[in-house]
Amino acid sequence: MEKQGWVSIWLGNMDGQDAIEEYVNVTYDEDGESVPSKFYNDFNIDMDEMDEDKLEKAVYKSRSSNMVTLLTGCSYEEIIVPQMKGERNFKKSYNAVILLYDFDYNELITSMGAFEFITSIRYE
Repeated sequence: MEKQGWVSIWLGNMDGQDAIEEYVNVTYDEDGESVPSKFYNDFNIDMDEMDEDKLEKAVYKSRSSNMVTLLTGCSYEEIIVPQMKGERNFKKSYNAVILLYDFDYNELITSMGAFEFITSIRYE
C-alpha cells in the first residue's frame, strides 16, 4: 500500500531490458483504460494504491547473489544500500531489480514467476 518514505524491493531474473519493460509497464486498452501489468497481477498490487512514476527497474548483464551489488545505482542508494549491507547475500543469483517508492508491500505473495519480494525499508 502507499506509504510515504518506504520502498519495496523485488529481485528476479529477466532476459533483458525489453522483458522487464513488458513485465512491469502498464498498457492501455482500445478505450484508453489502463491495464495492469503482469507484475501488478502477479503480486496482487492495486494500481490505484501506487504511482507508476515511482517504479524503478533495472536488468544487469550478469547475475549476483549480493544485495548491495544489485542495488548500487538505484535512487536513494546512499540510504538504501547501507541498510542492506551484511543482511542480504542470497543462495540464488539475480540479474533484475524492481523498486516501488512510497509503497510498503503487504507481502501477500512473496514469490511469483521470475521475481521474489525481498523487503520494504525506509528510504527517507
